[in-house]
Amino acid sequence: MKKIVILLCLLLFTTGCTVSKIDMEDRDNILNITLNRNVNLFNRVSKGYKYYLPKGISLLDYKEYNEILYSNSNKYYLYIDIISYHYKTQKKYTINNNSEYSKILNYNDKNGYLEIKKQDNKYHILYEYNYAKMEAVVKEEDVNETIMNMGYILSSIQYNNIVINSLVGENVLDFKEEKYEIEKPTENDNTFLDYVNTYDKYNGKDKIEDTDTIKNNVSDIDE
Repeated sequence: MKKIVILLCLLLFTTGCTVSKIDMEDRDNILNITLNRNVNLFNRVSKGYKYYLPKGISLLDYKEYNEILYSNSNKYYLYIDIISYHYKTQKKYTINNNSEYSKILNYNDKNGYLEIKKQDNKYHILYEYNYAKMEAVVKEEDVNETIMNMGYILSSIQYNNIVINSLVGENVLDFKEEKYEIEKPTENDNTFLDYVNTYDKYNGKDKIEDTDTIKNNVSDIDE
């Protein structure tokens, strides 16, 4: 009996170390899996763009080109940068050695970066890709799932050139509005908190819109 207990303890100890190592490696694997795929599906249509919202993720609120998504008690903040897309402007990113994870992304002619930083007892995820950016502050056990969800969303974004050219050409957008531009993160970058204070008015009382109820309103997009 004593030998069995010792063997179980050794097994649990070994398994624990292995899982921790796999979790770190999985971040690279998740990026390869989610970003190497060409996702042509979409169930969320907006002005100038459309994308695929994975099952289990809901739309809480949106304001022009900023959206708040909800998954597993976590809020994801999505910014669509149609100005950079229109002018094909690529933002430069330098690897941040002070972060928990920092990587430059280049898949299928789409560029960006992923940065994960410790914030108190949680992790701040900053994920820019395909002329859009997503941010979230999540618990450690939700980091990999969040990366996977963000990867599917960002890689699936399809832009409507006709609509965007019309918006930019008619000066419907105020190019001086910095809140719609994606800047390179710095140690003093308060964009995320500023956005939360300005736009995140959701108090949990409204009905959450599930992806299963979203209709594929293709007629809103002229392609």
